[in-house]
Amino acid sequence: MQCPSDVDVRLKSRLEAYPSGFWASIDRNPREDIHAYLQYPAMMVPGIQRELVHLVRELQPDITSVFDPFVGAGTTMTACMHEGLNFTGHDINPLAVLVSRAKMGPFVQGVLRESANRILELARADSLARAEAGFVSIDKWFQPEVQGDLSRIRRAIRSESHLWARRFLWVALAETVRLASNSRTSTYKLHARPQAEIKTRTISAIDTFEAVVRKNLDALGCFRSAIGKAGHLEGDGYVGDLDIQLADSSIVTSSDENRKKHDLLITSPPYGDSTSTVAYGQFSYLPLQWIDLDDIDGSATNRALLRTTQEIDRRSLGGSTPRNLESIVVRMSERSDAFRKTVNLLEDQPRDRTARIAVFFGDMDRALDNILQRLREGAYMIWIVGNRHVGNLEIPMDQILTELLALRKTTLVTSVPRQILFRRMAARNQITTMMRQEYIMVFRRQG
Repeated sequence: MQCPSDVDVRLKSRLEAYPSGFWASIDRNPREDIHAYLQYPAMMVPGIQRELVHLVRELQPDITSVFDPFVGAGTTMTACMHEGLNFTGHDINPLAVLVSRAKMGPFVQGVLRESANRILELARADSLARAEAGFVSIDKWFQPEVQGDLSRIRRAIRSESHLWARRFLWVALAETVRLASNSRTSTYKLHARPQAEIKTRTISAIDTFEAVVRKNLDALGCFRSAIGKAGHLEGDGYVGDLDIQLADSSIVTSSDENRKKHDLLITSPPYGDSTSTVAYGQFSYLPLQWIDLDDIDGSATNRALLRTTQEIDRRSLGGSTPRNLESIVVRMSERSDAFRKTVNLLEDQPRDRTARIAVFFGDMDRALDNILQRLREGAYMIWIVGNRHVGNLEIPMDQILTELLALRKTTLVTSVPRQILFRRMAARNQITTMMRQEYIMVFRRQG
């Protein structure tokens, strides 16, 4: 068995030996093959995850199981599928869970194509006027004709008997909603198009759905071919175990200690609270109104998540309104010197900025307990993090994370910067200036 310190040295050497700019330029298209299913916010570049998984496996070939507590659209999962690994992912957003589960397979392109043709035929022949979604401000976000088309598509998808096929179709409907709604596609937050544009805009949601389904079928075929050539298919199914859970990683449950321990963690957590960074919940709100939630996660799906446009973001890291802000600041200042210095520098700025940072890192601190319970002793962790700015001050997430993990007997092996070139996000908003650089941070949980 290899000595952990020897692997540390080799892993550090290999990562730091990559040419300058490698991590910024690798496989630049983040929407390649199966990742084109849905324009999910701030997706990682798939080539980065694949390179990292492959590198760690070269140095530790006995790795079989990977964990991502912030799974998003499943980029880490698909990287693991290229390597034939088992994978578990968590996310608090039902749309993320749906997209990731749709990418799990089975990869029966012919059956899906036949199902899609039948669904389209049913939708086009449907003459019912009954609306299949009803929520506050529906008329603000959807023209009457679009509401009718989306209702017809939803009714047609319900006729599909296979859950895995319905999930594939629901994802296509989610992308259709994004394209057909009155919300601007230039931002992930809900911002209505100008009324003049809405009035002159003509769109067929059924035609849009058909185009999305055809595109996604081609994407599925490309991904199936790739993992098939790598020898990771048995028939039409993936050879490994894949488990995607709708879960809040900041909540520790009594059952977590008894769960399977994973060999490797690779994740890219949120930069900060969704209100001032990436509003995953706002992005998901409209599509989830048209999807049967029971098909995402059965009875576990919490319908209260759609109570308002802000609900998912409110339940995400840093999203809650603190009742005990001072105690959170004191506690986190004791746990992280970098945090303490940061909040001290924000003393003269509006109090909500300190609140956003304190609540976010307080939630992250709790999440780390739950996350580490799921890793075996000696497991490596790869965190891809970014240091956003609040009030023109850089928030050193890399330093704060390092200090919080050090409290839990975790060693920093190396940290490698990468320039952000292709994530679509706001360059600036009223609260924060977004970063242009991330850090690939490698830690090892001590035995």
